[in-house]
Amino acid sequence: MTNRPGPVTSVILVLTLTSCSPPTNTETVTGAASVIDGDTIEIHGQRIRLSGYDTPERGARCGTVNVYQKAAFALSDLIGNRTVTCAVTDTDKYGRGVATCSAGSVDFGDHMVAAGWGRDWPRYSRRRYADAEAEARASKAGIWGLNCPSDLWGDRTYN
Repeated sequence: MTNRPGPVTSVILVLTLTSCSPPTNTETVTGAASVIDGDTIEIHGQRIRLSGYDTPERGARCGTVNVYQKAAFALSDLIGNRTVTCAVTDTDKYGRGVATCSAGSVDFGDHMVAAGWGRDWPRYSRRRYADAEAEARASKAGIWGLNCPSDLWGDRTYN
């Protein structure tokens, strides 16, 4: 005769395994957003770093074009007066919430990368925006159509 778990033992095992799952610590922040730069916004006084993509830093230029400013304007145009919803999952070293944000069904990272004003950051996105970046590069959208210096992204690695 074999010892097989009965129905009660199976239920207890499932409940025990389920309770061992890591908690999902996602905070939802919703409201009117102010744009700080191409990958940072503020809602109700809370700074939020948009997750999964990166935009040029302050002072970055491609020829005569201030691409830092262009990225910020692109995000501002996208948001307009719409209500923004962010799923905050972490805090960065500057104390900003790290989040995926959207207005309606438009994911900010996907839009900014597809428009060519940002790039996928696989370390944080798990390649979520890789296809959008490939298409932006191929169509020379945003920064990909400008004469940008090789050090536009500083010493960051995007793999």
